Formats: sequence, structure tokens, C-alpha cells
Amino acid sequence: MEFEEMQKIWDEQRNETLFVINEEAMHNRVKAKKKQANRILNVTEIGLMIVNSITAIILLVDAIIDQEGIYSYAGVGIMAFTVCYLLFIRKNRKKSDQKFDRTILGELDHAISNTESTIKIGKTMVYWYFIPIAIFIFIKMIYQDATLMKWLLIIGAFILGNFVANWEIKKCHIPRKRHLESLREKLIE
Repeated sequence: MEFEEMQKIWDEQRNETLFVINEEAMHNRVKAKKKQANRILNVTEIGLMIVNSITAIILLVDAIIDQEGIYSYAGVGIMAFTVCYLLFIRKNRKKSDQKFDRTILGELDHAISNTESTIKIGKTMVYWYFIPIAIFIFIKMIYQDATLMKWLLIIGAFILGNFVANWEIKKCHIPRKRHLESLREKLIE
């Protein structure tokens, strides 16, 4: 239930307008928002871990089959490090989930925290994921004397990936966080 959906009650004795909040409906709405924020964060974390694990395995098999030397294993290391980093921040986040109480404000704070975590992962991945992978791929392409078409394709993929990651943060997650924060402010008032 949003504040715009509050029922208006007329107090005839005082001749003033009062507002009543259905606490149970409000709490259920906040719980739903928390579940949505948690679901998005879980999909982001687990999805990135799966993609990076599969990529690490593919790079490892490729490095073993092609026997290109120690440099080929750098990509495997980068991917494995990313999976470990995601596991680490997920573990810490799950541990910190216990600090939120189960009141309306506690659930709302939890939803805000999960949305902030999603934003942080998105911003962190752009700089600490795309850049090392791009450097690794560009060096490998130089080493393998890649064609101009491959260069343009890879550069285009990184530009598109960066655009999509930033667009998702700006158009989805930041507005959701602002909405949750404004709801919190209205509840505190």
C-alpha cells in the first residue's frame, strides 16, 4: 500500500482530516519490496558467479588444449578471483542481514541495503571486472595478431557491456533506491 492509497477519515468532532494507515497492508507491501530487492541481488550475485565460473573453466580448457603458456592462465585467475570476491561479499552481506529487525522500518532498511548492494556490485564490476578482462583480452589479441574486425567486435562488446551495466544502475536500481528512501522518510514523518 502506498501513501496515496491511505483512507481518509473525517473526524466530525474536531472538524479536521485524519489519515489512517493499514499497518498490516503497509508491512506486507514493504516485505514484498524487500523480497524483490533480495531476489534481484541474489540473481545478480549467483548469475555473475555462474557466468564467471563457466568462463574460467572454458579458459582453463582452452589454455590446456592450446598450450599457449602461463599467460593463458591469467584469464582463468581473473575469473576465479572474481568468483571468490563475489562469494566473499555475498557471505558478508548474508551475515549483515541479521542486523535488520522485522518491523516495517527494519524491512525497509533491509530493502534499501540490498538495493545499495546491487548498485555497488554493478559499479564495482564495471571497473574491477571489465578493465582487467579488457586488458587481458587486448594483450592476448596483440599477441595473436588479431584482425581489425575482431578488434572492432571486442571493443564494441566492451562498450556495449559498460553501457548496459551503467544504464541498469541509473534506470533501474537508483530509482528503486530513491523510491524506498522516500517511503522510509514518509513513514518516519
